[in-house]
Amino acid sequence: MLLLLLALGSQVPAPCLQAAVRETDAGWRAYRREAIGEAAAHFATADSLCPGDHVTQVGLGFVLLRQSQPGVAADRFLRALAADARDADAWYGLGLARSRLGQRAAAVDALRRTLRLAPAYADAEQRLLALGADSGLALPAVVRPAAPDVVARTAGDGFEIRTTDGWRPVYVKGVNLGVARPGHFPSEFPPDDSTYGRWLELIAEAHANAIRVYTILPPAFYQALKAWNDAHPDRALWLLHGVWTELPPRDDYDAADWKAAFRVEMRRVVDLVHGHALVAARPGHAFGRYDSDVSDHVLGFIIGREWEPFSIRTYNARRRGRTAFTGRFLALDRGTPADAWMAEQCDYLLTYEWAAYHAQPPIASTNCPTPDPPQGIRQRP
Repeated sequence: MLLLLLALGSQVPAPCLQAAVRETDAGWRAYRREAIGEAAAHFATADSLCPGDHVTQVGLGFVLLRQSQPGVAADRFLRALAADARDADAWYGLGLARSRLGQRAAAVDALRRTLRLAPAYADAEQRLLALGADSGLALPAVVRPAAPDVVARTAGDGFEIRTTDGWRPVYVKGVNLGVARPGHFPSEFPPDDSTYGRWLELIAEAHANAIRVYTILPPAFYQALKAWNDAHPDRALWLLHGVWTELPPRDDYDAADWKAAFRVEMRRVVDLVHGHALVAARPGHAFGRYDSDVSDHVLGFIIGREWEPFSIRTYNARRRGRTAFTGRFLALDRGTPADAWMAEQCDYLLTYEWAAYHAQPPIASTNCPTPDPPQGIRQRP
């Protein structure tokens, strides 16, 4: 603000400047306490004293947005930018106005300009992601550890976790974490970390030591999980993270576009548990900046869904000759075509995480009694 005042001081008479600045400051104070009408009056007075002041135009623009007048607001932000094209707040406001006017491409452009001027402008980044666009800025490079980072492993039929004293067996007492709340659709995730924090506290109080999530949750969940585990190392909750997908078209698991999209989701899940992902909005999916590294308590990944039997049967019939798989980390000597396909996808995820983060937890593909019923079990009459 000091630099702005000095710049304005060379353009307008000092008495006008001082009076306008007082009104503009009063406008922002009123705006921050939600007194929008009062803010509008102060900004209008400032504008009459010093017409064209870009700070005042920005204030008027945000007031007009709050008054549901995005078209007029856009004009105010454009006036501000005509006076100072490097005003990040003006570009952000213009992006909001364009978005509310349904001008997505123009909104994305304005928000990206905001981030080029102010890379740490979190609200602009969040708005961009909500529009289904990335920020246009690269994430910091991953520093791959020199030593392998393996915090959990399988041993026989069980799990072991690494401690300061070496590997220790752990009996997994897990909770499936479905996040649908009464009155909401399953994809309407709670946005605040306090909700997840309370759930994690209740789960830990029930003496569980692991949680399973089926799909990517909002960043608030991972923030809450990291906060819980950092604060309660003796009651830490291990994470089994799913990689969700819909069924492939015509039950063709080798369909190029569908398979590529599934692998993008795998990489996305790996990146976000390491706190290194920007996820743009998609219908029915969580999105945002994922910067909470929870990889130190990832017990494993579980890819896929409860695969429908008809879909698996169709694929097995189509690819009868495929009964084995050999990858970098996983191998299948003999199985069904679907088994071989699952092994291939699991190996892909492990290979990606190893290359990017030098880490490797256990992995599985989703299964359930419907496509794979237990044999020899009868219900007593």
